[in-house]
Amino acid sequence: MSKIRGKRPMTPKMDRLLQFIKNYTKKNNYSPTFSEMANELGYKSKNSVSSLIKKLEERNELKRDFAGYSRNVSINEKS
Repeated sequence: MSKIRGKRPMTPKMDRLLQFIKNYTKKNNYSPTFSEMANELGYKSKNSVSSLIKKLEERNELKRDFAGYSRNVSINEKS
């Protein structure tokens, strides 16, 4: 798990979702849908994915590009 100064370490679910998004985006050149993310993590609800995405956004790991679009998540590149 990675640590960010002053923040709690990433949970295994957050890390798994982030790695899935990175790998999926690298392979397909676009981000996965919330349904695809939910399926990958074994969730029945997209709301669970949405809360993880929000936590990753707060950690500045990723961002949502356009509200209302199904493939709107992108990884923030670390400098």
